[in-house]
Amino acid sequence: MKLIADSGSTKTSWAIIDKQNKVHYFSTRGHNPYYYGDEELSEILQKELLPNLPDPTKIDELFFYGSGCSSTTNCTRVENALQPLFINATIRVSHDLYGAALALFHHEKGIACILGTGSNSCRWDGQQITDNVPSLGFLLADEGSGTTIGKNLLTGLLKGEADEEITRAFYHDYQLTFEKTLDLIYKQPEPNRFMASLTRFALKHIENAWCRRVVKNSLDDFITLNVNLYEDHEFLPVAFTGSIAYHFKEVLQEVCREHQLIMGIVLKDPIEGLVRYHQV
Repeated sequence: MKLIADSGSTKTSWAIIDKQNKVHYFSTRGHNPYYYGDEELSEILQKELLPNLPDPTKIDELFFYGSGCSSTTNCTRVENALQPLFINATIRVSHDLYGAALALFHHEKGIACILGTGSNSCRWDGQQITDNVPSLGFLLADEGSGTTIGKNLLTGLLKGEADEEITRAFYHDYQLTFEKTLDLIYKQPEPNRFMASLTRFALKHIENAWCRRVVKNSLDDFITLNVNLYEDHEFLPVAFTGSIAYHFKEVLQEVCREHQLIMGIVLKDPIEGLVRYHQV
């Protein structure tokens, strides 16, 4: 059997492909090696992954595409955490960006984009990544990501840029005050997850002109500061995966039209395309 994982910072999507090519899906929390030590990574995998598997010894191939797995060191750390659990498996650990490109294009050329909690992109030649405008994370530059959209939304609300109706709706929905909001950002763990969660509010109120503008401006920044920097970007299809791309597809289409890009497919989760690729 094959086990495939697409691991982001907040969630890991798993798929088991059995000998009859049937697929079973499940999910666990994200396994970004930048956020966890070796022992914690192993503990999470044991507690959350193993209960979802009928028999780990029957897994003979494991493909793990992970956020934070861009370096050899981190790939090795993840592999070392997985190997004791899958003693009969050949394990391949790759960057989630490689997985996204494979899911979106298989062996065709294009520009692959991830728009989820974080954002990233690459130029793909059908076999490998040939160029990557680096994602700098939510503290520096993560244009188009859920975290950045949430941060921009929150900044506008706290500074009084949003209209009164949307401001009232926010404080009502989240049962927050100005002071409690700042506490969540500066004193609680994983503020990026809280900010990314605010995209649900933006989606709920996407017909509000101010909310739509916040989302569109962030997606426009992503295209301008990432996609448009790739050679031949105007001639290559640009495809997207991730919750932000999926849920704000209409706004994304509008931005791509304005930049005269060839927009390709949009997948909610790369695991869909990865399963199709590995089923062959």
